[in-house]
Amino acid sequence: MDTVSERVEIEIGAAASGVPLVRHALRGLLSGLDISDDVVADIALAVTEACTNAVVHAYPHGGGAITVTASHVDGELEVAVRDRGGGMAPRVDTPGLGVGLPVIAAIARSLEIGSPDDGGTEVRMRFALRSAAD
Repeated sequence: MDTVSERVEIEIGAAASGVPLVRHALRGLLSGLDISDDVVADIALAVTEACTNAVVHAYPHGGGAITVTASHVDGELEVAVRDRGGGMAPRVDTPGLGVGLPVIAAIARSLEIGSPDDGGTEVRMRFALRSAAD
């Protein structure tokens, strides 16, 4: 089997209006691959949740940026969502139900959350690009 590697990186302002741009970039990366629509939708949902968490928790007063890097290597997709904000902490003033991370964990093959040395939060997810039925 040949090694196939593709990568996309996008930086958006930390606002809800930028999240659809990330989904669009991911769909573009995955469009040339033989992946079911259900798998693409699941990945888009998980990455949307990670981006939304960064918007809400990293920059509660606005401003800042989110960097999303997605790499496809041999049938897997690794996505990192990175902010340089204040980090994730529970907030009582948000309308969400707090289910974003459990949703991501249920969809992704692996999920890691870290605090880089230069601040902020990085959520790193890995996805199998074939459904269990394949």
